[in-house]
Amino acid sequence: MKRFIALAAALVLLGTLCACQKTKEDLKFYVVSADLLSSADLDGEALLKLAKKKGRLAFTGANIKGYLWAEHRVQLQDINALGNMQDGGSRLFQAGPEDLFVMAIGNRVIYAGGFAAGSGSVNPPRNPYIQDENESVFAIRYDSRYGTGEDPRGSTRLYDYLADQQLLISRIQ
Repeated sequence: MKRFIALAAALVLLGTLCACQKTKEDLKFYVVSADLLSSADLDGEALLKLAKKKGRLAFTGANIKGYLWAEHRVQLQDINALGNMQDGGSRLFQAGPEDLFVMAIGNRVIYAGGFAAGSGSVNPPRNPYIQDENESVFAIRYDSRYGTGEDPRGSTRLYDYLADQQLLISRIQ
């Protein structure tokens, strides 16, 4: 009987500990159409709210096959190339060069940026910006000629998330 009571108490304690653990936050990548970006002064919280409400969830951490940190190149799984952009933008995300992406973990924006400008564009790209490589790989670029402040791609929060999920890779396959 004593063993049964001890076992029951241990199970209750274990259940309590498991219930108190924080749920792992997921990475989410949204695409927001340029026509929704009427306010240039969107901060992280307002931008994430807009992305969740009116943007399009393009992928989550579960769709990442690997992240090559040294080059900020991402390989996705289970996503096919979409659309047929002629110049600029992203076929992978069906986004034009004026659209915006928002990368968040949990309820915090890691950073936001744009998509590669076309070869004939006179406007500089948003920084950082996405450049498709093929139907499952894209690079997150940062052009220091147009950037202000620190390059946001080195986010320790992003790195820690990728390391925890075992998504950091040494090469794109």
